[in-house]
Amino acid sequence: MTATKRLKDCPTHKAGWRLVVNGEEMPPETEWEVQSRHGGIKTAVVMHPDGAPNFDRPIIYEAPATNVVAWGWRKRWFRRPEACVAVIRQPRPHADDPESQWNDGHAPVVFGQLPMGFREKLLGGKFESANAGAVREVGEETGATAVIRVVTPKCPWHNPNPTFVGSWTDILFVEVDLDKVEALKADRNEPIYSAEYIPVSELLRRIREGKDDEGAVYRMCTANSLWLIFFATFPELWPR
Repeated sequence: MTATKRLKDCPTHKAGWRLVVNGEEMPPETEWEVQSRHGGIKTAVVMHPDGAPNFDRPIIYEAPATNVVAWGWRKRWFRRPEACVAVIRQPRPHADDPESQWNDGHAPVVFGQLPMGFREKLLGGKFESANAGAVREVGEETGATAVIRVVTPKCPWHNPNPTFVGSWTDILFVEVDLDKVEALKADRNEPIYSAEYIPVSELLRRIREGKDDEGAVYRMCTANSLWLIFFATFPELWPR
């Protein structure tokens, strides 16, 4: 028994989502799908255990991508090295201002988050490996190009919201040499305001407060859940 079916396979189901194209509402049984190189959105009907239609909802499928926790050890004079985790500040225009929701016209909300991105497509149509994508994203988004090791956690996949996302993203932990971090390059296609490696205690403070001193918001579910998985994998990095 499948968990979902397409609208065309449920002729008696009355669609609950309205499709409006150029201001014109399409018939409720219209089968539609939106595609791009980054993924797609299509309709699906969620089924009861007995096979009867329950409700319909769009499903988002993203192209292969990686979410990365980048980290390293920072040396300190006369003290033990401390673990530092990469944080980038990036604007996300789709997000409402959390303090003024449902209102347009505000500046893009800037999030404190971890490196992430789509895996590049290689010659022949194949995608780069998850490890290669993780290392590349860390170098591009944090300036750290000297990789010490890449760790794949148990169950190395992440779903940001399974209520409407059907695809999974690879999770990787990349340890870097913090003595070899280059300046963040500005000629990228996506805006990244800043990148830094901060002590674990400071990261936890920002998550607790919800914002950092620059006003970036630390409430992206993808980043916060991956940091939790990272610390569950490396509990010795929690500050004592």
